[in-house]
Amino acid sequence: MKKLSHILGNVVLLFTALLCILPFVYMILMSLKSTLNAYDFSFTLSNLTFAHYQNILSGGTIGRYFLNSVIVAFAGVALTLFTSCTAGFAFAKLKFKGNNKIFLLLILTMMVPSEVILVPLYIVVRGMGWVNTFKALILPLPTAFGVFIMRQAILGIPDELLESARIDGASNLKILWSVILPLVKSAMLTLSIFTFIGAWNNFTWPLIITTNDTMRTLPLALTTMKAQYDVDVGLSMACAVITFLPPFIFYLLLQSKFEAGVALNGLKG
Repeated sequence: MKKLSHILGNVVLLFTALLCILPFVYMILMSLKSTLNAYDFSFTLSNLTFAHYQNILSGGTIGRYFLNSVIVAFAGVALTLFTSCTAGFAFAKLKFKGNNKIFLLLILTMMVPSEVILVPLYIVVRGMGWVNTFKALILPLPTAFGVFIMRQAILGIPDELLESARIDGASNLKILWSVILPLVKSAMLTLSIFTFIGAWNNFTWPLIITTNDTMRTLPLALTTMKAQYDVDVGLSMACAVITFLPPFIFYLLLQSKFEAGVALNGLKG
């Protein structure tokens, strides 16, 4: 009976995994076809072509879009880690007046939908003259979510370690860099994954704040392709594949390190 339930469980998991993978397989296969019909499921080796990828990559704008996305995503990860780690350390280990109240107000901002602040944010950015700049694309990326993750991770570090470092003459910055950050690598990797994927796939804000093609990011390329060419499902899917692969590869690379960090922390505990 247990063996039968185990087999049924594996079948259900396999079926669920296939359902999750199916859209990505469809996207890749359709990108290798020249068709205007999204329901054309006939695939033969003679019909497969890389013409769509050649068409996209031969354009002068797609390379610039890709470079902008890389700059925004990696700079967003670096900025988010810096602000989240420093703020999380302050809220978790430093005692100052209004600590919990300020943190509560910060967490309450997570309840506000991002669409609500688009207009005020645009007015502020435009007033500072940052339209069509990397500053406008990168600076709004850090959120209270990252501070919350890092604060919760740093709270689990014993205060005795920090006191020992202070007795040795270490400053707060030295304690953060040498003592705390090595112990919260798994949380930092998790935050990096979320931030990179969010920054890479961000569509609404780059669409609003950029009017120049030289500053647009890769997710906007799909809209550009639809505007420049006739509706071609294969071309749209090829653009979607190019947009999808970088964050997927980034996730795969950090996922293994994230699991190793979790296992290491478990052994230390």
